[in-house]
Amino acid sequence: MADLTPPPTVHVFYRATGALGEREIREAVAQLSADERARYERFRFAPDRRDYAAAHALLRTALSRFVPVPPDAWRFREDPGGKPSLVADPRAPALSFSLSHTNGLVACAITSGGDVGVDVEGVDRRVDAGLARRFFSESENRALAACPTDAARTARFLELWTLKEAYLKAIGVGLLHPLNTVIFTVDAGGRVRFSAPPGVDAARWRFRLFMPRPSYRLAVALRLPPECGGEMACSIVDLSTP
Repeated sequence: MADLTPPPTVHVFYRATGALGEREIREAVAQLSADERARYERFRFAPDRRDYAAAHALLRTALSRFVPVPPDAWRFREDPGGKPSLVADPRAPALSFSLSHTNGLVACAITSGGDVGVDVEGVDRRVDAGLARRFFSESENRALAACPTDAARTARFLELWTLKEAYLKAIGVGLLHPLNTVIFTVDAGGRVRFSAPPGVDAARWRFRLFMPRPSYRLAVALRLPPECGGEMACSIVDLSTP
C-alpha cells in the first residue's frame, strides 16, 4: 500500500470587530463585490452589517496572503447547496475556504486541499435545552447534563454546536442535515472524537477546537482527500486591529 501524504495545513484567521470604527468599516465595504455590498445593505442592524463586511473583507485579505491578487479582485460563486467557492483564476491554486461571523468576531479558514469548514460562536449565546434535545445525540445530551456548572454547560454546548456547524460547512449543506447523527465527544484536554453519520468515512475527517478570545469558541473541520492521512496541522492568526 502506498504511503499516505500528510494533510494540508489549515490556516485560520480571525478578527475582533467590536472596536471597529466607521473608517475601518468603510475600508472593509470597499473591498466587497457589488452583490456583497447589496447583502451588506440589507442587514437591519449596524453590528450585523459591521460583522458581515469585516468577515468578507477578512477572507479577501487572507486569500491575498497566498496569491498575488488584490483583495477586491477575488470573485466567488455558490453551488446549489449554497457552499461558496472561488471563480477559477489562473494565478490561484486550488484553495478551499470557509467563513463564519458572530457578534463581535469573524473568522475564515483556508487550505490547499480537502474540504474545510469553520464556525465561531460567542459564549454569551443562550443555551436552549430544547435545541440540544432536538439537534444533539443522546450521548451529547448526557455529556451536557453531566457538566457541573451552567458556565461549563454553555461552553460544552458551544463546542459541540460549532463542531457540527463546521462539519456542515465543509460538506456544503445547511441545518436540514440531521445533526443528531453527527456526533462528537470532547475530552478534558479538548481532543475531539467523531462518530460519523451512516455512509460517511470518519477516518477522512479531522477536527480542532480553539478559543480565540475567552468569550468565543471556534471549530475547524477538514475532510481529507483519499490520498492523505495523519493529523491536521492548523495555524491560527489574529488579524484584529491593534
